[in-house]
Amino acid sequence: MKKNDKKNNKGNAFIKLVLIIFIIILVVILGYEIIYEDILNENKLEIQSSSVSNNIFQLSGETENYSNHYYYDQLDEVGKIFYQGLEQNRENLKSGTYEIDFGTEFSNMLNEPDGDGKLKIAFQSAWNAFTYDYVDIFYIDITKLVLTTKTVSILGFATHKVNLSNRYNENYFESNILSEEDVRQKCTYIENARKRIISNIKGYSDYEKVKYIHDWMVDNFEYDYVSQNEDIYNVYGALANKKVVCEGYARAYKYLLDGLGIENVLISGKATNSSGSTENHAWNYVKLNGKWYAVDVTWDDPIIKGGGKLTKELKYKNFLKGSNSFFSNHKEIGELSQNSIVFKFPTLERSDYN
Repeated sequence: MKKNDKKNNKGNAFIKLVLIIFIIILVVILGYEIIYEDILNENKLEIQSSSVSNNIFQLSGETENYSNHYYYDQLDEVGKIFYQGLEQNRENLKSGTYEIDFGTEFSNMLNEPDGDGKLKIAFQSAWNAFTYDYVDIFYIDITKLVLTTKTVSILGFATHKVNLSNRYNENYFESNILSEEDVRQKCTYIENARKRIISNIKGYSDYEKVKYIHDWMVDNFEYDYVSQNEDIYNVYGALANKKVVCEGYARAYKYLLDGLGIENVLISGKATNSSGSTENHAWNYVKLNGKWYAVDVTWDDPIIKGGGKLTKELKYKNFLKGSNSFFSNHKEIGELSQNSIVFKFPTLERSDYN
């Protein structure tokens, strides 16, 4: 072999080696993936006393339309994307393992300073709004949901893909939910219970409907001072077991009024009872004749010492009240949990309903 050929071969080998090294460096520069995971926690109401389209319900041959997005309307654009993902997958979430893929919707936010923190607040706020607007979401444990961000960086430009799943958990059900079938059976139960209850008030005025549901709950529910079961806080516990705490009362009242197409909102805050003790509490605001009034069904269903009869005065002491009287012992708190925006509530009419 001639010397020139040997030199050419060595030169070609060197060029190939340089090209391979260049390609390896380019691959490293052009693309790498970082996975960031964060388990988001929501603080439940700590009860010490006593979270785009219309929902359509069929009621005794009548169709009631009710827009159920009071809290949704207060979210920013990122929070609304999270909320819409949850809402559009309500049926899928009943599986306990369904993963919601948000794609690259949040890339711009995640490229901002403290983007991860902002994303966490947006999701927590969306979850709070979703579960306050849709009170029949009683089967999901938020602490078992994992928000996962996958980041791909190309030439210094990062793209982020976000999804929500049960990643490290068997499912994201509450501990007392056994399976997807259990969820669906319980959801069917409360839907049928609502239909039975409101079928009795066809043709009633809105005021009569609001009063009927209030009275039915007072007559049939009992405040649970003992149980630690998750169901004491939710709609299923209210309609199936008839024993709940104030959050269960308030969620059930909203669920039943939603079925009647009557505008109402679940409210959280603190209240001072007759013994002067202030505690976390939940109640409702109801809109009648274009004005908002407060209803606290829990406190209208007190335990009468000695087994005495519930008087009319006590039964309606917290029914359709205006701010002048209601705020004497109730205080709104718009921060529904940590790491959330502060929500605003409807402005009550000053005087009680007449």
